[in-house]
Amino acid sequence: MPTRKGSPQVNTGRKAAYVARNRTALLQSTQRILAEIGPEATIDQISEIANVSVSTIYQHFENKEILFSTAIIEGMREWEFWSDETLGYLEDPLEELVFPMRLFLRIKGTHPLYAEMIAKNLSAIPRYVPALSSGLSQHIKELVKSKVIEIDAPEIRIQSVSACIFAALSHQLLNPKAKESEADLAIEIALGILGLTSAKAKKLANAPLPHLDSLK
Repeated sequence: MPTRKGSPQVNTGRKAAYVARNRTALLQSTQRILAEIGPEATIDQISEIANVSVSTIYQHFENKEILFSTAIIEGMREWEFWSDETLGYLEDPLEELVFPMRLFLRIKGTHPLYAEMIAKNLSAIPRYVPALSSGLSQHIKELVKSKVIEIDAPEIRIQSVSACIFAALSHQLLNPKAKESEADLAIEIALGILGLTSAKAKKLANAPLPHLDSLK
């Protein structure tokens, strides 16, 4: 029901919104710092660049590790939201699985900040893989359940696919000579792990994507 101006409910709501905005701004600043400096960045540096006090940072996050991991995971969730919107026109269930994987390996072109954030923190990424690949894992399990994909040992195969994708991402981010064709080949190999035929894997891994210049 409506509340009077200045009532506790309104003040509480405004405070919650203010706290949420501060948290979002802090995470965005941390993502920039992780992209520029990497995991060696200190809380004092974050405080200075984000223009907030150290005590404010600790009001939101217990320690630097939690802040950094949250910034990385939130960045990837934002990318997933963008990917879902960009590829919302897809109807084929396998294309809905494969096209985001292919876009992910092109993150350097579409989301340079996130790409640099990952590149500077690759040594820590294995700790975040379960969280970062949770959407992929769930998607594959749904396709197995609906028999679009028919495989044994799905958990092991999902882990192998995730490892393949993150290895390919490392190559794309760290090797200045890396080619998109190599990224698509890695996806093609990953699809073989999921039991797709060579012909089907090749077709999916090389099908036209939305023009990347329109996705930046």
